[in-house]
Amino acid sequence: MNDKLIYDGWLKLYHRKIDGKQYDIIKNYDAVSSVIVNEFNEILLVKQFRPSVMDYTLEIPAGCIDVPGESIENCLIREIKEETNLDIIKDNLKKIVKYKPMMGFSNSTMHLFKATIKKSSLKCNKVNDADVTEVMWMPFNEFEKNIQNGKICDSKTVMSYYYLKVNL
Repeated sequence: MNDKLIYDGWLKLYHRKIDGKQYDIIKNYDAVSSVIVNEFNEILLVKQFRPSVMDYTLEIPAGCIDVPGESIENCLIREIKEETNLDIIKDNLKKIVKYKPMMGFSNSTMHLFKATIKKSSLKCNKVNDADVTEVMWMPFNEFEKNIQNGKICDSKTVMSYYYLKVNL
């Protein structure tokens, strides 16, 4: 492939020519995420401001795989700690699926896991993370309503809803 770099920032944007057609391709990091559920079937969500939509969103904890040599699971454990201040151990992580959330213009992969913890493990709903403004438990029926009414529209979070709907 003959990709031409046209933007070199945190994301990299390339022009790719195939059979005379030009495509815009984003090269970005693969990512990890986890739907975290407690003994009352409540889902742990983080609230954060997303400049792309100019609004606050509710999402499951997630982050980019951006530390060289770090395993997917260790990256997820680190990201959960950063975003929620929870200590999750590798044995508590169950791989659900990996998928390509933006296949039309990116080859990045999202790795989705599930973790189950006690509700009391979350000691505080404020964390020391630049992006996350609040951490909260949401009952499954409220989570479902917020997915259906579009209040929660992030792809990894919606994907986790469908997994839980079948497996709770």
